[in-house]
Amino acid sequence: MTARREHLDILILRREADRLPAVEADWSAREPEDRVGFRAEWHDLMDIFAHVVEAYDRGRLTADEVEELRGVATALLNGLPVMERLRVRLPDRETLDRIVAARVA
Repeated sequence: MTARREHLDILILRREADRLPAVEADWSAREPEDRVGFRAEWHDLMDIFAHVVEAYDRGRLTADEVEELRGVATALLNGLPVMERLRVRLPDRETLDRIVAARVA
């Protein structure tokens, strides 16, 4: 049995969101090319986030995946200051707020 694409994407998003503080900690030691590469990869990651949000909006995620996505959205919200300092593409704040708020609604 193969894992669903959305589930794998959520796992990748969570791993990368959780990694942000470590990336920031060694940012000044990175070569300029590595910084550019990270920013390009992060840009692509935000496209993946948009794909997962689309699946969420269309009701294509399982209940467990929705809960995992809420965790990702929370991690991304908490990571916004780091993303701003690293000058990487930011996820849409309203989308993050909407996903997190759905937990308590």
